[in-house]
Formats: sequence, structure tokens, C-alpha cells
Amino acid sequence: MTPDVENAVISPILPFLFLGNERDAQDLDLLLRLNVTCVVNVTTHLPLYHLDTGLVRYKRLPATDNSKQNLRQYFEEVFEFIEEAHQSGRGVLVHCQAGVSRSATIVIAYLMKHTLMTADGDTEMVALTAKPMVSPNLNFMGQLLEFERDLNSGVTPRILTPKLTGLETQV
Repeated sequence: MTPDVENAVISPILPFLFLGNERDAQDLDLLLRLNVTCVVNVTTHLPLYHLDTGLVRYKRLPATDNSKQNLRQYFEEVFEFIEEAHQSGRGVLVHCQAGVSRSATIVIAYLMKHTLMTADGDTEMVALTAKPMVSPNLNFMGQLLEFERDLNSGVTPRILTPKLTGLETQV
């Protein structure tokens, strides 16, 4: 049975962090009900739907879902955006068109940065607990594995404190 990507609902990953798709990003009532006032749009083409309302802050990562796209170049700037929102008590939606590859990669990388979880472990955790159809493309999985190597070697520092509320880890 194939998961129904088009009808998938927004997925809470952490109390302040949600993974979603284009339809979720369009639904202002849903966003406000979840306290989502910051949105990461990981596409080159989808609109920043509610920019004109002044109710939602946006961060666009102009990325396509292909074998040549470098998502890793955006990791640190998007982590800062997510962390700033989190520290100010705002919810964050990370979305792409389907909520399966690009946005999932960003969410997984964020979890890796803030926990001792691994690329495979985070992918599995996100897929099992939140969104069964999560499937970063092979290029993005390679970037996550490189990111994991850099985190484990200390080339890229982890941020392990404060612990993320809503995520049980061995930190």
C-alpha cells in the first residue's frame, strides 16, 4: 500500500516544529491554530502564501528535488531561523511541495544538529512517528550522511543543550 502523499496531514515533529506540504502551507487557519507563525519554504516556485498578511515570517530555501541540488549549503541559516522562532515561542512549518524529500531533509538535519541521533535514525524516527512517506532522495541522504560525519568528528558542532522538549534522546 502506497502512502497517500497528496492527502497527508501536517506532521508534528517536535512541539514547535512541523513537517508539511504545499496544502498545509496554504491553510492559514491551520497554521495559526498550531501557533505556526514561521514557515520554511523549500521550493523555487511555491508562493509565500501569507506574506501579505504580516502574520507569518518566511525563509525560502530555493531548492529543487533532484540529484544535483545542494541542500546542505542552507543548513546553518535555516537552523538559525528555526532556533530563533523556537526561542521566541513560535511554531515552525518546514514544507516543500509534497513534504517528502526536501523539507524532510531539513527537519532531519535539524534533529541531527540538536541530538545524538543519526541520519538513518532520524529518518526512521520522522518516518515512523510523524510522516510514513518521508523519503529524502539519494542525493539528500548522502548530504545527511556527510553532515553526520562532520557532526561526529567535531568539524560541525552539535547543539545539545538545552534539550529539545518532545524528543527523547540520550543527551
